[in-house]
This record gives sequence, C-alpha cells and structure tokens, in this order.
Amino acid sequence: MNRFSRSLWQAGLAVLISSGLCLPVEAQSIGDKMVTFLDGQVSSRVGGGGSSDTATEALRVAGGEFYPGDLGPNYPGDGDSVWGTLVTVIRVTDGVWYDSYPDSACQPGDVLQFGGSAKINDVSYPTRFTAVARTVNDKKRPSAVYQQNFNSVRTVKTAAIDVTQLSQGWIRIYRPIARVDADNSWKFTVVNNTPSSQPFTVMFGITTVSSQMASSANTSGSFYVFKITTDGTVPCVVNNDNTIYVETGKGNEIFSSTTSNTIGLGQLSD
Repeated sequence: MNRFSRSLWQAGLAVLISSGLCLPVEAQSIGDKMVTFLDGQVSSRVGGGGSSDTATEALRVAGGEFYPGDLGPNYPGDGDSVWGTLVTVIRVTDGVWYDSYPDSACQPGDVLQFGGSAKINDVSYPTRFTAVARTVNDKKRPSAVYQQNFNSVRTVKTAAIDVTQLSQGWIRIYRPIARVDADNSWKFTVVNNTPSSQPFTVMFGITTVSSQMASSANTSGSFYVFKITTDGTVPCVVNNDNTIYVETGKGNEIFSSTTSNTIGLGQLSD
C-alpha cells in the first residue's frame, strides 16, 4: 500500500469511526428491520403484551438474537435483561447524572433496559421495563421509543424520551446482535392469542421437552420463548389435536377461528 492509498484508507476509517458506523453491518440492518417491524405494530399487541415482548419479537423478526440464554446472564441484577452489545449506561448516582460512554453512538433499533426505579421528567418507569429506540437525536441518544405495557397499555406505542432528564435509576442501552443458528437447534416463540387458557406441549419424536398451560391472550403468561436442541428431529408444538412443526426464528400462535369457533395452531406472519 503506497502513502497516498494508506492516507485514503486511514481517512475513510476515521469517517467510519466518527460516524459510529464501525459496528458489524448485520447489526445495523437488524436495527433497521426492528424499526420497520415495530412501525407496523403501533397500536397492536406484540407477543403477550409485556414490555420485553416488544424487543423479543422485534429481534426475532429482524434476525437478531432473541433467546435470553444466548444473550448472556442478567445484569446488573436478577431479572435485568441483557439484549446484545452494551452501547452505554445512563444513570444517576448520588444525585449526579452520568453517561458511561458518551462517545458511543446509539442507533434506531437499540434496546433500552430500565432499572433502579428509573424516572424521567417525573415519569416513573416500571421495574425492569424494556423499550426500543425509534429515533436518535443529534447527540446520538434516543429521542423516541417504542414501548408496550406502559401505564397498563398493552399495545405498542411511540413516545418521546430525553435521557438527559433522567433523575433516578438507570438505563442500559444495547445494540442488537445477529442470531447464530446451530445444527439441530431451533429458537422460536409461542403465544396464546385465544381468550382462554390453552395447554400446549413442545416435542420432538415421542420426547416431551416442555408442557405448559398458557394463560389467556394479553397476559404475562401467554408468551413463551424456546430453544430446543434435538437429535436432528424437527420439534413440534402440540395443542389438543393440533400440531405444528416449528422453524427456527419463527413465531407460532394458538388462535381462535372466527368462522368455525375452533382452536388452531399456526405460524405468525411477520
């Protein structure tokens, strides 16, 4: 590489770093796909209606890692979900506001995990609340989010946010990572979209992996995330007389037929 070519390469690298574009390309496209998906879900329920379901299903649809066990242990405490690569931590300690990594640029599609009884402009966030960045401001911090199950509204809504006004607690902001698929391993979700509790079993061959009683639609017990490893046999979900063979990265639903008044199993259309 001659001196002129090296200078051009270094200049280009500097532009990439300064613009926050030095992350993997797949991570950037995952965030874009999450935003596209959630834009189409505004005023609709995602998953079981919980705040974390918003991020889980957006990650699943976008090709991001959504299975909790493959995202690392909860941090900093039990129940504090990790969603990918840490971008920064906004926190208030002893009355002082901090941005742990002020030079790290946030992007739409980044996942915000709230904790410590977080409060912004006198708005209190539920314990262990999750939201997804919709837009960022000129300082590359979230300026609007997608959120669900805020103030008991169990559908996706958009809301403005100013993290510089955090007066209590913390917000950990994560960059999605690409889902890694392995041979003979399936990651998928199941949601009960019927008005009554429904039993279902996850199996491969004659082996039962998990038996559950999903609570009625729009409740915390109606949504499940699975990772199943088998001998190569494709796993299935069984609900009474209904069976569906799963695909990795896909969502599955137990639904009520509006025409025949029966219960069915199907794959969600993402």
